Amino acid sequence: MEVVIAGAGAMGLLIGSYLAEAGMSVSFLTRREDQAIELREYGVTRIQNDREITFQVAAFSDLTRAPRKAMWILALKSIDLHNVVEKLENNVHPEHLMFIQNGLRHYELGLSTSIPSVSAASLTHGAGKRDDRTVIHNGVGVMSIAPIKGGQKLSFPLFEADSPSFPILHEEDAYQMLLRKVLVNCCINPLTAILELKNGELLTNNSAHHLMQVIYGELAAEYPEIAKKLSFSDVEEVCRSTADNRSSMFVDKRNKVPMEIDTIISAVLEGHEEKMPTLKLFETLLKAIDERKEDT
Repeated sequence: MEVVIAGAGAMGLLIGSYLAEAGMSVSFLTRREDQAIELREYGVTRIQNDREITFQVAAFSDLTRAPRKAMWILALKSIDLHNVVEKLENNVHPEHLMFIQNGLRHYELGLSTSIPSVSAASLTHGAGKRDDRTVIHNGVGVMSIAPIKGGQKLSFPLFEADSPSFPILHEEDAYQMLLRKVLVNCCINPLTAILELKNGELLTNNSAHHLMQVIYGELAAEYPEIAKKLSFSDVEEVCRSTADNRSSMFVDKRNKVPMEIDTIISAVLEGHEEKMPTLKLFETLLKAIDERKEDT
């Protein structure tokens, strides 16, 4: 099976390493040509439990060089999705597209695109990018895959990469799967970004842990069906399994790039603002931080 991963950040590199290990032909679409050159020449390296292993991959920064009959996995920031999907629709016409993003906004994009088969994946792995071609797998989680439209048949070959270090699960309802993940992100990302804590420190910092409980309580009251399947202990377990990770919001804040506030927090708050005052306050604080970065 031929797979193109658009985006060679930590999660894109992690996924690509496991797909390559399973014998799939993996290519990366990168933003920079120098990263593509490194990946082509030296491969993608995964480090886990002090074990280092490298896999050969293809890479390119020019979309016109993309293979024509590949499955595409979009491991990009939400802000880049519309532009890349439009280019794929007009130039590549892939048979199947898989979204791997934080938040909810890409669900509607998946429904509206002209690409006939679309799925979404939700990952709870801990991963950190050491350099342009090296990823550290520092917390084993799960990759859950669910269809958005067109069924899931074309994504089935990905399940060949299922392993104890990279378990892959099938789910039926993509929206419910994404909503469950975004509620976890709402509990973790705002606090880690504002307080500049690693995920695991939300468990050891008493005040941060209390605030995480408050946010979870607000979310559980407004999304009771999801709360039945997602306990606060489940959120704590995500913090535990990704203890050494910095959340995507924390990393974006550090790098002075826009945080994914809209797709993670604002999407959950819509119509519920008055019932979730703590989360609404954090949304405002994060937007203020983003505005401050724009002024510098």
